[in-house]
Formats: sequence, C-alpha cells, structure tokens
Amino acid sequence: MYYDRNRNIMQLLYSNQQESIFMKFMRDYLERNPKIGYIVFQVYQESPIQGRIPVANARVTVNKYIGDGYFVSKILYTDSDGKTVPIPFFTPDKKFSMTPGYAHVYETYSAYVEAPEFTTAYVSAIQVFDGITSIQPVNMFHE
Repeated sequence: MYYDRNRNIMQLLYSNQQESIFMKFMRDYLERNPKIGYIVFQVYQESPIQGRIPVANARVTVNKYIGDGYFVSKILYTDSDGKTVPIPFFTPDKKFSMTPGYAHVYETYSAYVEAPEFTTAYVSAIQVFDGITSIQPVNMFHE
C-alpha cells in the first residue's frame, strides 16, 4: 500500500465527514499559510578559546500552536556540524509583503533544543518567510 502524506492529509481536511476540532484548526492554519519557508538550526557552545563548538546530536523540537490547546510538532537532530537539515514550514504567501498595511507576512514557530550535559534552550518567535531558508543559531550552556 502506498501512502501519500499530502494527499491523505488533504482528504482528512476536506472530507465530507464531520470535522474534528483539530482538523478545523489545521485546515484554517493551512489556508492562512499556503507557502513554504525553511529553518536550519545551528546549535553550538560558545568557547572563549575555541570559538563556536558545534553540538552534535542535539534534539530540536519545533512547535506551532494552532489553537484551543492543539500544537503541531517536528522533532529532529543536529549533525556533526551542529546543524539540522532545512526543515520546511508553512508560511503566508510573500505577495502579502508587497501589500501596504498587511501585517501577516511571516509565520512564527518556537523550539526546544536539548543535548546531554546542556541546559535546555527555548527559542520563541522564530520567523519563517515564503521561499526563504533562515538560519536559527542556538547557543547551548553546560548544566
């Protein structure tokens, strides 16, 4: 059996069955954010002697609150350079940035970054723009 993630999600979102509260929030969120932007997390430890030292295998959990207590999350890990792969996220169309007075030109996400022997870092209001890959630096501190 072949599973097409996008098609199956859309079938759930636009089926004629009674819509769950979560699916309503998800549908509304996707309608407001039809485009894709990317984030690369760069996780490091600052050293006064060695400069930035990459933190490998840090767990990055990115969250988006979509309403009424519902969140959508993505978990991934950094590589040996302390970076994640570019992660796609939904965001508004960039054409709105050309419209005077239109305030919703990007979407925001939050993230927790965890690694052994380091204090968990929380990053909020990470901005994602249509068609742009943003680098999100995260400085980790030893416990």
